[in-house]
Amino acid sequence: MRISHILMLVLFSVGMGLGQLLLKFSALQQNDAGAGFVVRLVTLFTDWTFLLAATFYGLLLIFWVWLLTFLPLSRAYPFTILSFIVATTGSAIFFNEQMSRTMVAGLALIGLGLIVLSTDTSGGL
Repeated sequence: MRISHILMLVLFSVGMGLGQLLLKFSALQQNDAGAGFVVRLVTLFTDWTFLLAATFYGLLLIFWVWLLTFLPLSRAYPFTILSFIVATTGSAIFFNEQMSRTMVAGLALIGLGLIVLSTDTSGGL
């Protein structure tokens, strides 16, 4: 896999993680738990962070389909797990959510696994 492909996949995955952070921020704005379904939908669809996240995801979806026109899914899809690292780290930074040592170790293993996958040049089993 070429370095440019890896960078595009990283860009996609970081975008997905950032989208999750926007959705979390939007969820925190939805504070009327007693409201009915329609009221909650109207509130959601007038929330700028939700609309930004939905637009962002739409653009990322188009980018993903474009990536798949020249990258095998089996090589591209593992990189989507980078969004876990972005979302988990971002939730600790922006929302003061706790990260245990076990979570940090797991995220490091994910990163190591992606390094191994991205350096595989065999093209098959």
